[in-house]
Amino acid sequence: MKKKIIIIIAALSAIAVLTLTVFAAVVLYKLIIPVKFVSGEDEIALYITLDTKEDVGLIVFDYTANGREFGGGVSNADRSMIKRDDVIINTWDRGQLECDADTVDLTFKFRIITEYTDPNYENVYPEEITRYLEPVSFKARFGTAYKVIISGDKTNGYKAFIVGDRNGVVDGASENSR
Repeated sequence: MKKKIIIIIAALSAIAVLTLTVFAAVVLYKLIIPVKFVSGEDEIALYITLDTKEDVGLIVFDYTANGREFGGGVSNADRSMIKRDDVIINTWDRGQLECDADTVDLTFKFRIITEYTDPNYENVYPEEITRYLEPVSFKARFGTAYKVIISGDKTNGYKAFIVGDRNGVVDGASENSR
């Protein structure tokens, strides 16, 4: 009887160790090998990378695509602040940008809302918590991902820079590019 109990305890211990080992391996795999986003052939992806001194409430952007005006923005659904080092990926397809060509002229006018406030369709927010950034312009190619870095703070202001596609190339970029 004692021998059976020892064998059962040893078997259960082995199963527990194996389960914990597999769990730890999965967690390490997810940390070491992050999921990489790849834009579709009919999409343009924009990685908005924050490099700010403090968290922000909202990121609002008005943009033009080949002269047509659009608007959008980003906030956290749980009403929390966007972290100062977050990377946000937005995508647009040909239909959204109303473009049949392989490239599109884009201009983004970003605004940082320094405190969380509920987003609204009019994109109108209190001036005292709104910081306007200089626009960035570039020629974007469908099937390509681009990176914009937003840096700064609410006291001294923010800047947005286009730093290129996945190859570091930006065609027709405004002076706000690196």
